[in-house]
Amino acid sequence: MWSEEQKSIIDSHHSIKQVIAGAGSGKTATMIGLLEESEKENTILPENTLIVTFTKKATNEFKERCHKKGLSPHYHISTFHAFCYHTLKRYDNTKNWSRYKLLGESKKWEITKEILFPLRYTIGGIPFPILFKNNGKHFRKLSLEGYESYLLSFRSWKIENNYFEFDDLIVDFLQFLERESSAPVKEKWKALIIDEFQDTDETQLQIIQKMNFKSITVVGDDWQAIYGFRGATPKPFLEFPNHFPGVVQYFLSTNYRSKDSIIQASLLALKPNKDKIAKQVQTFRKEKGVFLKVRIKEQETKPIEIWKEWLTKDPTSVLLTRSNFRKSEWIALGVPSSQVMTIHSAKGLEFRTVLLDLVLGWSEDGVEVNEAEERRILYVGLSRAKDNLVLLIPDKTKPKRLADRMSGDYSIRNRFRNRTLRWARLW
Repeated sequence: MWSEEQKSIIDSHHSIKQVIAGAGSGKTATMIGLLEESEKENTILPENTLIVTFTKKATNEFKERCHKKGLSPHYHISTFHAFCYHTLKRYDNTKNWSRYKLLGESKKWEITKEILFPLRYTIGGIPFPILFKNNGKHFRKLSLEGYESYLLSFRSWKIENNYFEFDDLIVDFLQFLERESSAPVKEKWKALIIDEFQDTDETQLQIIQKMNFKSITVVGDDWQAIYGFRGATPKPFLEFPNHFPGVVQYFLSTNYRSKDSIIQASLLALKPNKDKIAKQVQTFRKEKGVFLKVRIKEQETKPIEIWKEWLTKDPTSVLLTRSNFRKSEWIALGVPSSQVMTIHSAKGLEFRTVLLDLVLGWSEDGVEVNEAEERRILYVGLSRAKDNLVLLIPDKTKPKRLADRMSGDYSIRNRFRNRTLRWARLW
């Protein structure tokens, strides 16, 4: 039932484990296996075990898989933020958390506009999401004093009006752990299994360090760290052994999802990245599969024909884009909204046929662009495909554009390195 890699993780008695799980490697099944083994050995009770997922959807899927396996219903399975909120609501006596509401984005920008009104000429017409990107880097350049004043005013408004944001939960929970009232929480939770740990941040790492877990299992893939815009960083995952010296690392390196040519194409996107954990990816499905590149000419607008051709071959085909704006353009061309999605929304999913748009919609070069993360985003998109992968690239590449340079990687590979990859011009 289990591969040797999976079995070594499930049977391990090491108290701190770091599971480095590649795309399509069966990590969720392995985590379920860990719980099955724990229940057999009766080591740490389910009611003392915390399982952290990245999204609500992943939470529900994990609960469903536990139910199908007949596991105990007493595990606490939730996102990190949900765990923090419910814990603070029950144990933190410094706030009446039942009165607090999550602040929506539209309300946030409405209040921000009011607070920043005196600085309207300093800020100009910069959109707020860009102004506050990367901890307000743009804003701090314009006015460090104005930025710091905004933070104080905005936090005061949230407290006065009983609002919180997700980041507030993490910071407040970390502060809560410094108080005596956190003792029952530290006593209750003995085991932690946390998924997608590559998309965490420094504060969440500090929380894990301050809890009294007897058993810690972090699962993730630094190659799939794609949430830098939310403040996440693969650094805690990459440096996990420095923070937990007793950790034992395990690898899940067999890809059960994709055929070989798709795996090789996906790996090419990451080749220029330097700061990463080396993995020897193994192919389980030995069939070559289809990896097809299609050049899109600048002056000819026929990409919808490519979509229609593949939709005829496989009605379940999915088209992936880098941005919501590019997604809306494809929908306007006639692609059903249910079959086009951003790469971020497709993370964790798999499809028989994937068309990936590398022509437009990607971050352009500049001091704010993290090329390594853009390449990881491309890798995540490519690795969603099981049998067929169609990569749409521009007909002419411009070295100054990051997306074009990534497209150029595949052109070079096709011409000089790997003659098994198929090439096509549709017009």
